[in-house]
Amino acid sequence: MHDDEARLGKEGDSPSLIERAAARLRQKEVKGKHAPSGVMPIQDSSPALENSPSVHIALDMLQEHGYLTPDSMRSRLAEEMRMIKRTVVQTFWFQDVERANLIMVTSAYPGEGKSFVALNLAISLACEVDFHVLLVDADFERPVIFDRLGIGSHPGLMDILKDPSIDMSDIILRTNIERLSLIGPGSHDDMSTELLASKRMQQLAQEMADRYPDRLIIFDTPPLLACSEPAVLAELMGQGIFVVEADSTQKEAVERAIELVPETCRLGLVLNKNAPALGSSDYSYYTYKGYRNQ
Repeated sequence: MHDDEARLGKEGDSPSLIERAAARLRQKEVKGKHAPSGVMPIQDSSPALENSPSVHIALDMLQEHGYLTPDSMRSRLAEEMRMIKRTVVQTFWFQDVERANLIMVTSAYPGEGKSFVALNLAISLACEVDFHVLLVDADFERPVIFDRLGIGSHPGLMDILKDPSIDMSDIILRTNIERLSLIGPGSHDDMSTELLASKRMQQLAQEMADRYPDRLIIFDTPPLLACSEPAVLAELMGQGIFVVEADSTQKEAVERAIELVPETCRLGLVLNKNAPALGSSDYSYYTYKGYRNQ
């Protein structure tokens, strides 16, 4: 795919996808028609996180290291993330997919750029006015999200799975990026796969999906061929983003990894064309296409 094919157009040319979707819903309501199957109307459901701890993201450092920030939404990287989130949001709004707001980002092997995609996608979605975004670092062996954000360790997903007395608001961290919250991996546990397969995790995932209809939850999971945890998490997800490093990942590895994702998870591929150098302004670009349609 050429660069001009990978871009969605210059900013300001048209309203955002979410704005257009919301406008279509309002038009249907005026006409007295029901919303399409799978569409959830916007509700006043901003997360009540006043009692949750807050953290400060070092935005300057983030941008220096080649990541997206709210101040760099007119960059090439911002356009590339729009390309990915367009399909994610379309699936959320218009497809009949259970738990469509639970989205896993994974790959076949480490080092293919999944955490880069997960973090930038979360920031890009948080810049939309209609969504709150919760980014969950669920890569328990190689957690990198908090480190890249300049944040120290906090109680997280493993802790709430092990201790039912912990409330969700205790592990959700508010940030200085409006509409973006975080959950870290929490304390290390050798039984992480069993905890993720537990009934409590199923209940937790359902609560995440149902509690706030305007919240998108992005899980940065381990690579599918590296351990058993991401395949367990995939059973709970409505969408999956599979990152493939161009000219590196073998086709057989991609196929073996994708076989571990259940049919109930709508999967798309992100091709990492060029690995970005640390601090470089010459970002790689990503193509996104649906891999499997139910």
